[in-house]
Amino acid sequence: MIRNFFKKSFSERDFWTWFEKHSEEYFHLDENNYERLFNKLDLQLSKINGDLVFEFSADIQNGRREFIISADGLASAFPDVIRLTESAPQLAQFHIIAFRQRKDEEHEIRYNEVNLKTEDIFFTYERDERTIQLDLIIYIKEYIEENDDFIGAAFIMIDSLIGEYDAGTKLGEIEFKAYRGEKEAKPIMALPELIDSL
Repeated sequence: MIRNFFKKSFSERDFWTWFEKHSEEYFHLDENNYERLFNKLDLQLSKINGDLVFEFSADIQNGRREFIISADGLASAFPDVIRLTESAPQLAQFHIIAFRQRKDEEHEIRYNEVNLKTEDIFFTYERDERTIQLDLIIYIKEYIEENDDFIGAAFIMIDSLIGEYDAGTKLGEIEFKAYRGEKEAKPIMALPELIDSL
């Protein structure tokens, strides 16, 4: 307890100083070094906030690798993601990105034993005027309530369609049900346009 009281705080600047010093290694990631490097980076990020996670793009485009810093969907960690990415220096080999971004194309998510396609998911919504968020009912074909993997896969799908930041700030309560041909339910691919209209 006393030791923590005198512990030097680790700032965003400290993180970027550390990352710049090791940036060459992260730019040249490969299957032989990524586990060791990811463990080191995870430790440094946890000094800012233990809920922060990261991703690197597999491909290098225009001489740069994407370095995504994410709150893993936890809205309480959003301010730390914003502070950290806004304080990032210009790095010639990296494009620093706050939050997981949208992927606009139709796709499929594999999550343990569950395989979901965009055509398997529908939704209805109500706008909560108090919070100015959308409360959703997500309808999933062949949904089994006892299997949490359906919910995990659906959350990944939602994040990839509208982006992590919008999922965390514009969505309220989310309920999951089996799809039984509900006429009022819209295809999940209509969600991004609805979110953008808020």
